Amino acid sequence: MTDLRPGEVIAGYVIARRIGTGGSGVVYAARHPRLPRLTAFKVLRRDDTAEADAMWRRFEREADIAAHFDHPNIVSVYDRGVTDGRFWISMQYIEGADVSELHGLAPDRALRIAADIAAALDYAHGKGVLHRDVKPSNILLAPPDSGRAERALLTDFGIARLRDETTQISQRSGNISATFAFASPEQVSGKPLGPRSDQYSLACTLFVLLTDQRPFQAESLLGWVHAHTREEPLRASAIRPGLPASLDAVLARAMAKDPQDRYPSCGEFVEAATQVYYADAAETVTAPARVPPPPPADTEPSAEARPEPVAASREPLWPKLFRKNVAIPLAVATVVAIGVGVALSGRDDPVTPPADGSVPEKFVGTWLAAEGRTNYRLAVSEGKTGDSVLSNTVDGVLPSGEPFHCEFAAPLRQVPADGERLLIGQSEIVDRDPPQACRAAGPTTLTFLPDGRVSRKTDVSGLITYTNADRLAESWGEEHAAIARAFPSLVGEAALTGRSTGWQGASCLARDPGPGDAQAAQGARRILCNSQDDTGQVRFDLFDFGTRPAASIADLFFGGRAEVSTRLHLDVAGELTVTTAAGMAQRDTEASKVLLAVTFPEGDPRARFVLVLRWPGHTAADVLDNWLNRAPLN
Repeated sequence: MTDLRPGEVIAGYVIARRIGTGGSGVVYAARHPRLPRLTAFKVLRRDDTAEADAMWRRFEREADIAAHFDHPNIVSVYDRGVTDGRFWISMQYIEGADVSELHGLAPDRALRIAADIAAALDYAHGKGVLHRDVKPSNILLAPPDSGRAERALLTDFGIARLRDETTQISQRSGNISATFAFASPEQVSGKPLGPRSDQYSLACTLFVLLTDQRPFQAESLLGWVHAHTREEPLRASAIRPGLPASLDAVLARAMAKDPQDRYPSCGEFVEAATQVYYADAAETVTAPARVPPPPPADTEPSAEARPEPVAASREPLWPKLFRKNVAIPLAVATVVAIGVGVALSGRDDPVTPPADGSVPEKFVGTWLAAEGRTNYRLAVSEGKTGDSVLSNTVDGVLPSGEPFHCEFAAPLRQVPADGERLLIGQSEIVDRDPPQACRAAGPTTLTFLPDGRVSRKTDVSGLITYTNADRLAESWGEEHAAIARAFPSLVGEAALTGRSTGWQGASCLARDPGPGDAQAAQGARRILCNSQDDTGQVRFDLFDFGTRPAASIADLFFGGRAEVSTRLHLDVAGELTVTTAAGMAQRDTEASKVLLAVTFPEGDPRARFVLVLRWPGHTAADVLDNWLNRAPLN
């Protein structure tokens, strides 16, 4: 089948670009014929073989099944048809990667993704549909927008079946359609399937998100059959030591060989995984197979942290939360409010809040988080009940490409006796641009986690887990910590892979100047962001010269020929100096290495650093007005 080219029209849809390809077809981004939006346009790879009819039936099945769904975590199907001999489906376009492209995920982000997919699967199971092919490449990530957190969506219901159809599946290997690495024992054995088969595949997927490795290893069909039906899964905590050992038991139960030994639903599996991750690992006990998990400890949380009474069984609380698709954020708040508080009470050195109800010292400071192209900056200050102690700044990029900026403030309502939480009152908007992008959150709980981070769940952004700015700087190692400490929001927290998600979703890594860089820059430390980006983002480098550079910036980066101007910035006391190669109106090209360089005033602690900026296709004025003005420089 010949690929479609940009500009070609099929069934009224105008092809914009190719997104990807799979075993059955090619997916394009295409402009809708009547609405001002992009769609994902999937075209069947059709050969002149006897299998064409069967493949079309699979296409029809995917469209028919997904068209009946209305769920925020399932990709919507809009239309289908046959045009010029091509079978096609028009689907919801998601501006983001599939999960298989992500590596080194933070565990809390992996759990949030799994929670979204668990909600989607439980919804489909409630409709009598099994997905049968849950795997990372069938999970798409919609980036945050308008203050809404990142969202995972399940796609490709092409091999989905109604539950009463699964007993008819042939045992011939050619009909085991799921990817073998994520297939359940009953799938590879040709046995009847139920909802817990999808749970098994989701557990394999979560294992990969947490560890970057598969829970089983095999190289052939027979090897996978043996692994899934005979072998025990690897231990996630052994691969990634930072994970609690109690999480291994949760994953093992969800990957039990007998479906009856797994959790009753996908939601309850992810809830259990989230509970043990946020609880004290030494105090957590995972329920054995076939035995209902024990109820939470008999502890009385404050009214603000308790959405409803906790009965002797978990059924009245947890399944309801997952059916409403708010499971993980509220689950975490409840688990930490109840479970972690109980665990801490048994320690030799329990932490108690100050008697006067003021903010415990460990909460005070700057806390940072990034979700896709949205950055969160939480500042907690000293204060007592009623004082405004929390300020929250949210910056990001809307789907239209327009940046947004929101600032909020909130008072302290209460410091519970466990000393691990702050109950925060209703937020107020301090600043917003554009206005429609910002919405104040209701009362929330700020929770200090066992790993030293804090989490906050709001009715606007969902659950966000923040890292202390000082700890973030340490993640870059001793040589580059000074850059990260000076510009934590710009560079973000470095993952085990050495990369980070920085300002507006930038991909950053430490790479000191080499032979291809300016001679005067040799010996400096450097963090590069978006250096290989081709999606149109600003590219920025942060240089650390140890002291204020002795040479002029014009000599250092522009061969002595440059123009100099000054600029004010809210994060800087004094004027920034902006050096450009050739005027503010000249557009950046791929041939240039530097468009402009920014330095800080004499006496500023950041005077030792130089911020170098590029934005191919844009002018220096564009960079200053649309990026630098908004960028956090502290």
